[in-house]
Amino acid sequence: MLNNKAKIVNLKSNNGFTLIEIGIAVFILGIGLISMLTLFPIGVDSMKKVEQYSNTSVLVESVISYLQANDVVGFVGTNTGNNTYPDTDPDQDNQFTDSYGNTISAQYSWQAVVQNVTADNNLVRAQIAIFKNFDPTQFAGAETADFAASTTVSNVSAFPSWLTSKHYIRSDSDKFWYRINNISIPGRTIMLEGPFLGSTGNVTFSTTDKIIDIYETMFSNR
Repeated sequence: MLNNKAKIVNLKSNNGFTLIEIGIAVFILGIGLISMLTLFPIGVDSMKKVEQYSNTSVLVESVISYLQANDVVGFVGTNTGNNTYPDTDPDQDNQFTDSYGNTISAQYSWQAVVQNVTADNNLVRAQIAIFKNFDPTQFAGAETADFAASTTVSNVSAFPSWLTSKHYIRSDSDKFWYRINNISIPGRTIMLEGPFLGSTGNVTFSTTDKIIDIYETMFSNR
């Protein structure tokens, strides 16, 4: 006997996606693409920073060994002032020749500032600055400012156009580098991240945006 009951038919279309479904899919893909494009530069920048700090860590270990092997304490001797070591531009001892015969400065270079800290001349403070693409024109030392025993450098005679916070400044008579916290061009002041510890007064200064990092250590006679 035949069953005359009507079948319940699935009315859902089997012909493909609806416009609403396609729109939702495109919206989700768009969000994913925007997120990827936003995060990609951040990832590249992070990789560059990791590479830089890895290179500087290796380089500073080499520098410390070099200073120990060359008796930096003996180099300072009885000198009460601050000395740069080597006493040249940081890039001059680190050059190579490319395939065309051109002499090119190394991408990474260093310079240490060394200072006696005890009366018996047996303990030396060393500040090791690691540079990338060192620019000697930043060391002209033509401008002046008032350095005090504080975090404020005042009466700055002129500011380099590229200078911002996180760059570095030094009194040319003191030679130790200090990281800049912020600058005020109208107020003619530069605020340091830490207090200035050198000889105070109105002196010439240098600034640079080529320092990647700075390391402080001590050397002693054994």
